[in-house]
Amino acid sequence: MTRILKNAIDAYLANSRLISLFSMPFIISIPLALLLPNYIALSGIFLRLGSLGSDVSLVETLVMIAVLLVSLILFSFALVAVNSVIKAQRSLNKLKHADFERMEEATFKLFAVLLIAFLATFAFNLLLYQSGIFSEAKRVLLNALFAAAVSLVVLFAPQAIVLDNASVEHAFTLSLGLTAKRPALVALFVLLSAGLIIASTVIFSLLPLSFAPLLAIAVNSLLFVPFLEVVKVQIYLSKYNLL
Repeated sequence: MTRILKNAIDAYLANSRLISLFSMPFIISIPLALLLPNYIALSGIFLRLGSLGSDVSLVETLVMIAVLLVSLILFSFALVAVNSVIKAQRSLNKLKHADFERMEEATFKLFAVLLIAFLATFAFNLLLYQSGIFSEAKRVLLNALFAAAVSLVVLFAPQAIVLDNASVEHAFTLSLGLTAKRPALVALFVLLSAGLIIASTVIFSLLPLSFAPLLAIAVNSLLFVPFLEVVKVQIYLSKYNLL
């Protein structure tokens, strides 16, 4: 993992300008996400599921769907772009017009993957919410476990799509296959991600600013998320013994 982190830091610093530029869609997604009935916690934005049934009209529901789709497409493009930058560096090439055309196709592939993952998680959460079988604590735990499982399935989907030109279906299998093949690296990556999020949350919670939570999201979007994506590229390439 030390070698992977070193390569990730080197790659990030060498391409920091392009990565920062292509990470702008992350920050654009924030005000869009704030249009949804949500709350901010742990430097993230979460949907208030209980608001959907009682407080949201049909028009508001359609707006929420539109906001969700736009946010997902922007997020997908940013992930694809960051991965494409590192791919170009590893192949000792510069991004060309053909690369941007491939980025467009990859963006829609990743959008489909993320949308499927979101719908699966949302359907599971809604099913538990409406069933009323479990207590609040158990429902939260089950939702968290299911979301974590789905996240692991699609964790390396951006790398599979950009680096291996995988289809939507194949992206799931490649991502899950790498997670199963490199469980130690994946576990360390999850710990690193959690550590960065917790550190960001603690630091910004100490700031006497009303907009500190939003500032934390901005820092995470423009710094931590792109860097973690670069780390994922290095982990993905480790299956080819290229590190």
